[in-house]
Amino acid sequence: MYKIDRSLVSALSLNDYAYALVRVANPWQYGFVARRFDVVCGFPFINSLGIRCDKRDGERLKAMPEVEFVTAQGRVSALDDGERRATTADGADVSRSDGAGATAEIGRDEGDGKEVFAMSDEEGRAVAEAFSREGYDGAGVTLCVLDTGVAPHSDLSIPRDRIVAFEDRIAGRGFPYDDNGHGTFVAGVAAGRGVLSGGRLQGVAPAAAIVGVKVIEASGETGTFKILEGMQWLFDNCARLGVRVVCMSFGADPIDSADPLKAGAEMLVRRGVTVVCAAGNSGIGGLKSPGISPEVITVGAVDENLKVADFSSTGVYHGVRRPDLYAQGVRVKGLDAGGTYSFMSGTSVSAPYVAGACCLLHQRFGRLSPRDCKRLIMASCERVRGVNVFTLERG
Repeated sequence: MYKIDRSLVSALSLNDYAYALVRVANPWQYGFVARRFDVVCGFPFINSLGIRCDKRDGERLKAMPEVEFVTAQGRVSALDDGERRATTADGADVSRSDGAGATAEIGRDEGDGKEVFAMSDEEGRAVAEAFSREGYDGAGVTLCVLDTGVAPHSDLSIPRDRIVAFEDRIAGRGFPYDDNGHGTFVAGVAAGRGVLSGGRLQGVAPAAAIVGVKVIEASGETGTFKILEGMQWLFDNCARLGVRVVCMSFGADPIDSADPLKAGAEMLVRRGVTVVCAAGNSGIGGLKSPGISPEVITVGAVDENLKVADFSSTGVYHGVRRPDLYAQGVRVKGLDAGGTYSFMSGTSVSAPYVAGACCLLHQRFGRLSPRDCKRLIMASCERVRGVNVFTLERG
């Protein structure tokens, strides 16, 4: 493994400086390294810091035994199809379909990885009870949406405001908002109440509380630093806020070694948070980070006929093929940040569908570990055309 990633070498060959993520070997060396560089931000939960780096700094970093790995800051994108279509309050489409979300029937076996996911008969009955949603609606469970923000849509704020906390790492505002709409849609798929539609467009866990963390700009893109800032904030505050599930409907190109988004997601899992990630919208070979991690639940997209969407990413990381499972993600109706409804396609839509189901499991089982939550979700899938598909009637 090269200590200085090729991405940073390339960035410094084109510019006088670049922003770099430095991972130190041990927590007690963090301060020692930080004092010697122009630090922009720190991520102690993964023993890393972000710095402004020039070529001379790169040589210094390469020579320091305290430094484990250095990479350039990457770009991260929200994983939708880039087009949202307005609907009426009851969810009827008011725009023409342009074929977005076309699908390809896939007969190849994507594989289940190396683990076999199963549950006991008693667990099976409890899971069926939770997913029947007779008395289970996510109440008492807090879901974090790490995204473009969350707007106070009627379906999230009536009859009571369920956005219990909001952290803005982009503009520092102290109130919930969403200047892109992606995060609000994600929150609605997982936990919308369906107030504006008369109950017809409910999310999977319509009583779950929501913590919004804005880490993605209005453009739908952001840098690795901002995502890690949001992860660090969640790591520091998840126990205080009672967050049990986090949905990450964004992705970046993976780094072969020491991928920072993978590391951040895994630290949240070890903190006791079930992490659900979108696989990506780049097709075969386009799997995105942090969905490369075996510790998270990585979700691809299928259409209403349970056919894998042609945009849905797959890939192999350290010998295991992902995503773990697939869920609805083509022309799904959901919340529009402007206060009505819209359609969206993408693995961004599939991930909150599964995240909402995880909220139901946490409600039913109480202190459920992230590993057991993944096991129960995986064991609840059906095998369709060689892939694991998770289905649950929504609203």
